[in-house]
Amino acid sequence: MHKGTRPASEGPARILIVDDDARDAEALKLLLAEDSHEVDVAASAEEAVQRFRGGTYHIVLADLQLPGESGVDLVRTLRAEAPATAVVVLTGHASVSSAVQALKLGAVDYLKKPVNPAQLKKLVEQLVSERPAYLPNTLLAAEAVGEQVFESMLARSQAMQEVFERIGLVAQTDATVLIVGETGTGKELVARAIHNRSKRSEGPFVPVHTGAIPKDLIESELFGHEKGAFTGAVSAAEGKFGAAKGGTIFLDEVSTMGERAQVDLLRVLETFRYTRVGGKVEHIADVRVVCATNSDLLAMALEGKFREDLYYRINIFPIHLPPLRERMGDVGLLADRFMRAAASRFGKSLRSLPAQTVDVLTAYPWPGNVRELRNFVEQAVLLAKGDRLEPELVTGLLAQRQTRKTPLPSAAAVPSPSVVPIAVGTKVAEAERQLAARTLEAYAGDRAATAAALGVDLLRLAQLLGEVEPEPAASH
Repeated sequence: MHKGTRPASEGPARILIVDDDARDAEALKLLLAEDSHEVDVAASAEEAVQRFRGGTYHIVLADLQLPGESGVDLVRTLRAEAPATAVVVLTGHASVSSAVQALKLGAVDYLKKPVNPAQLKKLVEQLVSERPAYLPNTLLAAEAVGEQVFESMLARSQAMQEVFERIGLVAQTDATVLIVGETGTGKELVARAIHNRSKRSEGPFVPVHTGAIPKDLIESELFGHEKGAFTGAVSAAEGKFGAAKGGTIFLDEVSTMGERAQVDLLRVLETFRYTRVGGKVEHIADVRVVCATNSDLLAMALEGKFREDLYYRINIFPIHLPPLRERMGDVGLLADRFMRAAASRFGKSLRSLPAQTVDVLTAYPWPGNVRELRNFVEQAVLLAKGDRLEPELVTGLLAQRQTRKTPLPSAAAVPSPSVVPIAVGTKVAEAERQLAARTLEAYAGDRAATAAALGVDLLRLAQLLGEVEPEPAASH
């Protein structure tokens, strides 16, 4: 066995299915082969170990009930001898006690049989995108490992472990969720995690950044409109609630919504029905609603700036995301992941994040939170030489941030959609471009700070500014 070998981080994965039920194994093989993965099958734990001695696998899907050694035994062996391999256990029994034991030993996740094809494909896609930095799932066994990959989020801090636990509690329900956290803390990642683990995971996930939509257009964007409803409405549009049918709609920065839109949203949450702008027919809102904000909504409600009845309606199950400065123990883990991902994307040979570099990173407060850290690490990777991200480079780049000639504006000085004068009838794409351009100007051309303020990454900022063509929307 190739102990400690890390598979390549690009291209299709090599996957081993370990199941003594030939029919089930063949079905999974055909399913994963659809995505061009190289898939082998073993009928026992012993055969799986033999196959590892002939090569490395990125992912193992192991049934817990096997002849001879069990799936739990196989997890134990692979964690010791092939720690870079992600092991997912499959169980066909109502009790998941064995699956929990496997998680404690280092399996990254477990799936119940019969396996949901969409759920399996999403999990494999996630694991492939994260290699080679596989880490065991310790939601049920934090004392055994101390760090956790949960969906696409990585943490060892107790504060984030509690966030993961709350996601697990609410995901399988249709309860409305309010995610509260500063800009850049990963609110959309939490919303996606809730969707991915819900009964609606096969439906669409539709994010709506309400703060980027002019207030005069938000009702049309959310609920759609009929032909001729207003100037420029040359055809009917279903809106985001219609697009999210059967899935989840994520309303980011819900605090920016105007009074009329708040009334409409409250009606949807109470009746699960809505009417398009200019229409009379009621449509059923077959969606799960997840909201997010970086504002104190309760204070806004008490000051009359946000409807109090809507606040209590969306605050059924709050999830509070801690800022990065309150979980600095996660900085090293996150920086290592971002470094490896950026190195792979940019064709760099970086493989090591020295302890001294981590010390430098953890001494900085990261006001832009995880998003700022990711953008910074990507910049450092582009400038790095050799196979290490040296502390001297990181220190110099951080010093440039702290001693910039043009100070960053306060939050109050940054233009918001509610105050930027945008003409009624302006298309959403043009309104977004104007907002992005004016925010960039307010930040004196600092793209990283602008992206953090807008809640987007650097690529999306370039798309908003019209410098890069947006990627085609994924079909559902």
